[in-house]
Amino acid sequence: MMSRSEIIKVLPAYIQAFAIIAGGVWAYWKFIHQRQKDPATDIDIDVRFVGVQDHKWIIEVTSTLENKSLVQHRYEDFQLSIRYFLQEDAIEDGDKKILYQLKCLRSINDRINGEKRSFGNVDYLNPRQVFKHRYITFVPAEASLVWVQCRFFFRIRTRKQKINSQRIFRVPLPEQGNPDLPKVDNTGNKYPSSTF
Repeated sequence: MMSRSEIIKVLPAYIQAFAIIAGGVWAYWKFIHQRQKDPATDIDIDVRFVGVQDHKWIIEVTSTLENKSLVQHRYEDFQLSIRYFLQEDAIEDGDKKILYQLKCLRSINDRINGEKRSFGNVDYLNPRQVFKHRYITFVPAEASLVWVQCRFFFRIRTRKQKINSQRIFRVPLPEQGNPDLPKVDNTGNKYPSSTF
């Protein structure tokens, strides 16, 4: 049987061993079982229709990123695609390549010969950080719907993981008295400008 003084001498070693084991279990639980080290990012997309000038809607696209994990994550190549429909465009299913989603052939990238558009200021997200990226561009004033897709890549050890999101927005109806906007009745049909 150990004496009280012997127990007091070895007790710190037992407490330290228990703390190391408890810390290891906690780390395993958080970073392996719950995958807290892996990207857990939420993307929200919004479009603000600022105004019409030169027969074009000026739009501000905001992509809000939120790092829900407990570690910093670096991301790169944050691209956006903006497609749009005109009132006369047919609504059809796309092919297998786009998983039979809505087919939309009009893109603002056609104005820049198919080059990719990217957000600036792309680097990292701290744990629990929310960051807003903004991109300002335009679509034709005659557009009826705007479809925005945002995508970026996380580098995780030796692989890249793609994260993406998309939303579609209805273009606001024209404002009365603005000569730059096409005239539209309440069914969406365009009137000749002389009708107003």
